[in-house]
Parts: sequence; structure tokens; C-alpha cells
Amino acid sequence: MTKMIKDPIHGSIEFEGEAELQLKSMLADPFFQRLRRVKQLGFSDYVFPSAAHSRFAHSLGVYSVAKRMLSVVERGARDGEWTSKGRACLAAALLHDIGHGMFSHAFESAMELFVERNPQPEDSALQAAVNHEKVGQRIITDSSIAMTLTEMGGPDFPSMVAGMINKADKTCVYTSLVSSQLDADRLDYAKRDPYFAGVSSGGLDLDWLIRNFQVGSGENGQFLYVNSKAYISLEQFTVTLFQLYPTLYLHKRTRGLEYMFSLLMSRVFERIAEGDERAAGLSSSHPLVRFFREPDRLENALLLDDTLFWGSLHLFQEAGDKSITTVADRITSRKFYPMLDVWKLADEVAAKDGTMKGLDAANRVGVLHKVCEKVSQDLRKNDGLWTEACYYDRYPRPIYKPLGAQGGHPQQINVEVGGKIVDIASISPIVASAASFNIHRIYFDDVDEGLQERLALEIRSSIRRELAEAAENGFRV
Repeated sequence: MTKMIKDPIHGSIEFEGEAELQLKSMLADPFFQRLRRVKQLGFSDYVFPSAAHSRFAHSLGVYSVAKRMLSVVERGARDGEWTSKGRACLAAALLHDIGHGMFSHAFESAMELFVERNPQPEDSALQAAVNHEKVGQRIITDSSIAMTLTEMGGPDFPSMVAGMINKADKTCVYTSLVSSQLDADRLDYAKRDPYFAGVSSGGLDLDWLIRNFQVGSGENGQFLYVNSKAYISLEQFTVTLFQLYPTLYLHKRTRGLEYMFSLLMSRVFERIAEGDERAAGLSSSHPLVRFFREPDRLENALLLDDTLFWGSLHLFQEAGDKSITTVADRITSRKFYPMLDVWKLADEVAAKDGTMKGLDAANRVGVLHKVCEKVSQDLRKNDGLWTEACYYDRYPRPIYKPLGAQGGHPQQINVEVGGKIVDIASISPIVASAASFNIHRIYFDDVDEGLQERLALEIRSSIRRELAEAAENGFRV
């Protein structure tokens, strides 16, 4: 018996055989259904209106890709008759995002800001309750999801599934299908995210890749690899993923809105912590209050989806705490905090003074990164300019993290050249370039008239000083 779900990216997603049909039945579980109400790209639809696809759809896509990759590892399997590890791999692919809270990673960032402003013990239940990996592991091993998994593979099966997601064994080829630098997760969102956002990307020939996957074996265990005729497709994959960061994932408006959400939630949690949730516009029975007071209860994790925030936004707008109502009103009216791009300002200053004209691109980027980081960190210590609403947003994203393991490794992208298995960084000039995309941005509240001009003046002055010092030191990166 086969069940099928239609998908715009992968066509038909099929569940066949007893084990796969058990996985499909798990889609109806409340913990998995919650993913329908968690958007894959958080607030990105504020910038890209059609980017409203869910973690639910993405998880199905990852399952579909993982199943195709698994058919390479277990070529003899027919009609869903996988090994125990194969079944665990498919379950892990389906459940890899089960622990995400509202707006995906944005909720974790909100809690990081709250902890920064209100230090907590490192092992606090509150911090663990917003870590999607820890929450996911608990759901997989301690909830109704665990019951289905136990029926599939026995009492140790849920832990096996959780271990694959958490990379407990990095030399396991089944783990690599779920979590590695060439996994089903990345292969799905590299196609799904640009499709729904409507942005152009380098493209990914998934069919060609899977047709060319082969299984190798070495001292680091089994792994997938392609021969040299297909490595260009893998190179294209790394570039496509790399370019999606400046285009989509790190868009300045999306990141600014994520910060406003973090600031709002941090202030709400502060009022709850003080026992004054009414100042945040909430009652004592509101799901956010219940979550904050009993963060280790999995039942409360079920409440944390995007609709909870949107359904509470009007309450925040009517809160007694003006610092909450102000941010809530701005989110409602899409009035973003303004931003100064430190990297762009540094680029402009460097171009005008010509001090870096003799450097190649890689060294120039390295110097600018160090300058921007130093300037931004110094600005945060400037009490005369830095306010509570100021935010330094930085994010480094390399094109690839080479392992350089000779003979192959499940956690690297492997290519066969001359009968030898090598890391793709060993043969691809693009990947070997160690290209990295970095953002250094300062967001601030424009309620302070003239703050933007003062910040820009200080940033430019600091950039000139740091560039001059770097020149004196021979631009050592």
C-alpha cells in the first residue's frame, strides 16, 4: 500500500511499506501538526510576500530527499523494506525540525536577548526550552511521537532517531543524510526557499546529483560521493546556498524585524518574570505566561507557534508598558528600525582613501571584516551613543567548511578524482577560495532625533582610524 502527498518542489512524496506508513500516521500527531503554524523563514514574508511556506512542508521535503538518498545507500531495498538504521534515518529526516518554536530561529534569538539582559543559570530550564535541538530530542524521546517510533523499531528506536539528528556518530552514513554539509535538509531548502520567496538562485540539479551518488567506504566509515563528471553540480550547490544568505536569509529588513520581535519578547518576558504580566497586556493563563513559568513542560511547547504571537500582538499594543506597545505598534505598521551598514560604510571609506587598492579580494575582505568588527564592538561601549534599542547584527557565513579528510568522510562533500576520494575543497577553486559573507549592521531607534547622523559620523571616524592602523601593520589579516 502506498500513500502520496503532492509537493511543488519534489512532485509526489510517497510513503510505502509498513514503516513509512507508520511515519505518515505521525503527521497527525499534535507536535508535528504544530509545524504547519511555524513558517520556515520566520518574518521573511514581510519582505518576500510569498515566502510563507511552513516547517511542515519543509519537513516532508527533507523526508522525500532523504528517501532518495537512502535508496543509494541501501540499493537492494524494495517497497519500503529498509534496515533499522534506514528507518531511523527517514524518521530523523521527517522530525529534524520538530523542536522549532515560533518563527523558527527568531524565537531562540529572542531568548538570547532576554538572557543577555537578564542573566540566567547556564542550565536553566528556560534556556533549554527554546533550544530547538534540545526540545526536539525531548519530543522524540518523551512524547506521543516516541510512542509511534517505539512501535516502529522498539524501545531504543526513539534514541537512535534523536542521535542521528544530533550527530551522535559523525562517521555514520545514515546520520550524514540527515545532518552534514550535503544533507537532505540543505538539498530541500536550497530549492524550496528561493522558489517560495521568488528570488533567483544558481539552481540545484537534484535529480542529476542523486543519479550520480555512489557509496564509498574508508577508515571514516561509509559515505556518499560523486565522480569528477558530477562535481560541478556539487560546486553549484555550495555556491547557490552561499548566495541565498545575502539575498534571502540575511536580508536587512528581515533581520531588523527579527530584532524588533526579540526586543518585544524580551520585554514581555521581563514583565512576566516580575509577576506583572498585566503590564505586558497578558493574563496569568496566557500561553506565554504558562510557558515562561513552566518551560520544561512539553505541553507548553505545543503552544509556541507563529499564530500565538500574531494573536497576542493586539494585547501587546494595549499593554501598560509603553516600551512594549511602541515596538508592537511598529511591527503592526511595518515601521522598521533604521539601520547603518558598517560594511558598506567601510567599503566606501576604503575606496575613497585608496589605502587598500593593492590588496586582492580575499585579503581586502579579511581586513574589512576585522575593521568592521572592531568598529562595531567599540561603538557598543560608547555610552554616549549606544542605547537599549541599538543592536549590532553580525553573521559570518563561509561558502564551505572543509574537513580535508583523505579517503572520504560522511560529514564532508566527497569527490572521486583519479581513483582517490577527496574533499571538494581540494579540487574546486571556488570552494577552495574560502569565500565568506559577513554582515556588520547597526540597528537603532529613530525616536532619538539626530542619532543616525551621530552614529554614522562616529562609525566613519572609527573606520578611518582602524584602516590607518591596519595599513601601518601591513594589512595583516
